[in-house]
Amino acid sequence: MGKVKDLTGMHFGRLTAVEKLPPQGKNAALMWRCNCECGGTAIVRGTDLTNGHTLSCGCYRQMQRVMPNSELRLHRIWTNMKQRCSNPKSKDYRYYGGRGISVCDEWAEFEAFFYWAMQNGYKDGLTIERKDNDGNYCPSNCEWITAVRQHRNTGKTKKYTLYGKEFTLAELCRIYGQPRSTVEDRLKKGIPIDQAIKQSGRYKLNNQLLELSDRLKELRERKSVLDAEVKGINEEIDGVTTEMIGIMTTEEVTSFKRDGTTFSLVTQEYPSAEPDRKPELWEAMKANGFEDLFTINSQTLTATVKELIASNDGVLPEWLDGLIKIAEKNSIRVAKSKKY
Repeated sequence: MGKVKDLTGMHFGRLTAVEKLPPQGKNAALMWRCNCECGGTAIVRGTDLTNGHTLSCGCYRQMQRVMPNSELRLHRIWTNMKQRCSNPKSKDYRYYGGRGISVCDEWAEFEAFFYWAMQNGYKDGLTIERKDNDGNYCPSNCEWITAVRQHRNTGKTKKYTLYGKEFTLAELCRIYGQPRSTVEDRLKKGIPIDQAIKQSGRYKLNNQLLELSDRLKELRERKSVLDAEVKGINEEIDGVTTEMIGIMTTEEVTSFKRDGTTFSLVTQEYPSAEPDRKPELWEAMKANGFEDLFTINSQTLTATVKELIASNDGVLPEWLDGLIKIAEKNSIRVAKSKKY
């Protein structure tokens, strides 16, 4: 066998080979752990990397399967961003391209913009915002924020200062429970904002309450972002687990140790009633000493059948044959390796 080529640090499309994994069996294919530009990871055969068969963790391919680029909300955001910066016929060109705002070369292609968005907190409902209003559209100057916050940040929205903080008129109306039309009429009459926004002294907000409300809003927005991140991590865990189960099953590996952790392939059985024979199952259960059960749900049935199998030398009792089905589900158990 020839010398194995070291792929560490080499780029293959969106993937970067990070480390070679230990052999998992005789004549097993050489596997590499790779990092993807989207932030995901993938376990890939070395030959699939070098021959160009696998170039990403599957995220971009999955996105393309769901819908074409032109139907993606992110694609519309990207297109509109380029239009207002480069097309003089765009209604917003004077606020962007007309002021010298441009889109960086890195985002000339949608795929690069897509991966940046996925890595930086994008989710439906958020909009792209430039941190420096005079800066260009580029990774270091952009973030994803709520539409309300973006509207608040625009130079067209008038701000009012109250208790040492800036508010839009809409924000003040929500805080004080006042109709906007009423407040606007008072302002037109020359009534100061601190009086126009109040109802006969009914509301009086101090600085601490305003600061707490800002903090609460900030925490809720942060939680929303983290919830989306957790959801993505759980989906990634499911994907990696499925891939590990496939490799371990193919290579007939039941467990292996790595960096003080043991990874084991576990098969669990889940008994369930045959849908068209539930009445027969219930009668059989009562006839065999389970008449004290008022009903049988999935949890009760699973526990009862497992107990019966255990007491019958690991074999399903004959009187249950054909009345239930037992499905198998594979999973990966992760535990610290025992030290001897």
